[in-house]
Amino acid sequence: MKKNVSAVIPNYNGKNLLNKFLPSVIDSLRNGDELVVVDDCSPDDSVSWMVKKFKLKLIKKSFNKGDLPKIYNPDLNKVEFKMYANDLVVADSKGKKKITVLLISQLVNLRFGATSNLGVAMSSNDNIFLLNSDVKPTKNVVDQLLTNFSDKNVFAVGCLEYERNKSGDKSGKNKLWFSQGFFVHSKADSFRSGATAWASGGSAMFNRKKYLELGGFDKLYYPAYWEDIDLSFRARKRGWKVLFDEEAVVYHVHETTNTEAFGKSKINIMSWNNSHKFVLKNGNIFQKFSYWVWKPYWDYKHKKSLAQEAL
Repeated sequence: MKKNVSAVIPNYNGKNLLNKFLPSVIDSLRNGDELVVVDDCSPDDSVSWMVKKFKLKLIKKSFNKGDLPKIYNPDLNKVEFKMYANDLVVADSKGKKKITVLLISQLVNLRFGATSNLGVAMSSNDNIFLLNSDVKPTKNVVDQLLTNFSDKNVFAVGCLEYERNKSGDKSGKNKLWFSQGFFVHSKADSFRSGATAWASGGSAMFNRKKYLELGGFDKLYYPAYWEDIDLSFRARKRGWKVLFDEEAVVYHVHETTNTEAFGKSKINIMSWNNSHKFVLKNGNIFQKFSYWVWKPYWDYKHKKSLAQEAL
């Protein structure tokens, strides 16, 4: 039985990226799949460009939080947005295919986690292909990712990312360990298919039902960093599998970064603060004890590092 997929792309100020990479996303989708772009109150003309490009029609103007599955969104009684849709018919090697295009335009900036959650909640299909707007999927990546979901215990599958701006560099498979009071993460030592510590929010496929059961990305990590690590960590605690597939290839061009929005120093602070939140939320009693023992030392090191950056 064919499994349909919803490709979900959070977008902020990325009209040029959508113009550049959406053709590859559409090319990777199959007949009956869905493309969902959630615009996070962009100051550019991303929304008007998409409406014109795909001949989208306004279908809804707002919703109450009670209308959605339980997701970690900011504490707003009513989320203001506009939603547009249309069916796109395109030709491919197998003939013609129909893809539903859904555009959600948020009128309040909610950042990556809540924007992704909204896209997943409003999607129609059982499997979610979550992508950054600067990721170019290869043509067969959706079919390849789906081969892993014959196992009902799979929560997410991450892609092999080739870094287009760094010749040959790879990412997508990760490791996570606890040391001296904190969880530490890095790229994996090899990129063979198998279990991974987490599936990146920038290029991975998720089981929608399990994603919503977990509540999606936790707003605890607003505005950014550690939310995808946390989501996979919670999934693995439930006994669900988080995998990496070396045959599921995408190209990450890194043309959109949080550096533009926040600046390098603020990013370092956000990541540092969220690493504290992660251990306090997810650590066991012994890890939390270790955290409090090591915290003064690492606070001192972090302040010293920030002072040196400011020079």
